Amino acid sequence: MIWMAVTALLFVASDALYRAAGRRAYVHPVLLPVTVLVAAHQLGALDLAAYGSATEPFSVMLSVAVVGLAVPLVRNLGVMQQNRAAVLAAIAGGSITGVMTAIVPALLLGTPEGLLASLATKSITTPLAITTAEAIGGVPAIAVGIVLVTGFVVALVGPAVLRMLGVDDETAMGLAIGTAGHGIGTAEAVRLSDAMGGAAALAMTINGLTTALVLPLVWPLS
Repeated sequence: MIWMAVTALLFVASDALYRAAGRRAYVHPVLLPVTVLVAAHQLGALDLAAYGSATEPFSVMLSVAVVGLAVPLVRNLGVMQQNRAAVLAAIAGGSITGVMTAIVPALLLGTPEGLLASLATKSITTPLAITTAEAIGGVPAIAVGIVLVTGFVVALVGPAVLRMLGVDDETAMGLAIGTAGHGIGTAEAVRLSDAMGGAAALAMTINGLTTALVLPLVWPLS
């Protein structure tokens, strides 16, 4: 129970900091708890298996809360249905790009295969990244870390980078953020606008499922 209390207190504190800072992505409320818990593990004060068991109720609640992302999606479904070919093409292109930008530089640097496989899962949600990494010979713990870092980077700089590139359509921005930044990026998109959040939720879902299904099939061919 103590780790449930610690996790809850860390999140409440980080959420208060996030609000006080004007909801800036660089103080995202997930960042502080993750940093503290990783440090506790590295110092030997936290056993991951015990932590997972102790905080299982949070996992259940999170699974239910994710359903809430469907709200902005449903509100903006009409626009995306009218442009479904472009939407699906954008998600497919982003999905392929996400995997290739991770593994091609790593291949050129001679990265070990286990790390390479873990990198390939960087743009899908943590549960899918864990199972996909296991299926293709990656290291789930490394995959989780890479997924979190990717989400934070997308949430922090993604919207600004897209605007610098001349992308100002909220649906297009949402598709890019959701495809590249999974749940953390999608949460930031929801905060920025309803249209952006709806597109991001759709992109996160399609990208996650297709990557998790396709990657184990094509990885042995690489």
